[in-house]
Amino acid sequence: MHRTCVAVLGAAMLAVAGCGGSDDPQPAAGSASPDTTAQPLTKAQFIAKADGICREVKTAHKPYADTVNALPRGADLRRVAPLLEGALLQSRKGLARLRALPAPAQDEAALEAYYAAAARVLEAHARLADAARRNDRPAGEKVARTTTALSDDERRLGSAYGLEDCNNVF
Repeated sequence: MHRTCVAVLGAAMLAVAGCGGSDDPQPAAGSASPDTTAQPLTKAQFIAKADGICREVKTAHKPYADTVNALPRGADLRRVAPLLEGALLQSRKGLARLRALPAPAQDEAALEAYYAAAARVLEAHARLADAARRNDRPAGEKVARTTTALSDDERRLGSAYGLEDCNNVF
């Protein structure tokens, strides 16, 4: 399956690379606030909605990946920083939308573990974007080396729950 788009964009710290996604539409503005009055979804409903959100995040990442792919190999990292930041913003919005879904009560602990793993990936990507903004290749390479293990943890937890399109999206 495809690697986290921001992580792949972060690989631009070493060489210019990218990733793709699906063709689902962008999420509606303001859809990330939790609705505490909503009925909890069944596990199947939750997975369907979550995977839909994650497909949208992948689609939102695509313009950033396409731009990275168009950069010459070894491009100045400062050119990559806004792309990392843009993809990171889309990832954060997507994670907020996932957290807003009314989860099945019996699955809250498993989902919280997944959300925490995704948040750790996003924090690493923020550090990666900061290194790119500063044109600090050694710092970026150091962070990039940690993202694989973090992404693996996110993927493992998502797969264990039954998510398909949310594995490696953040």
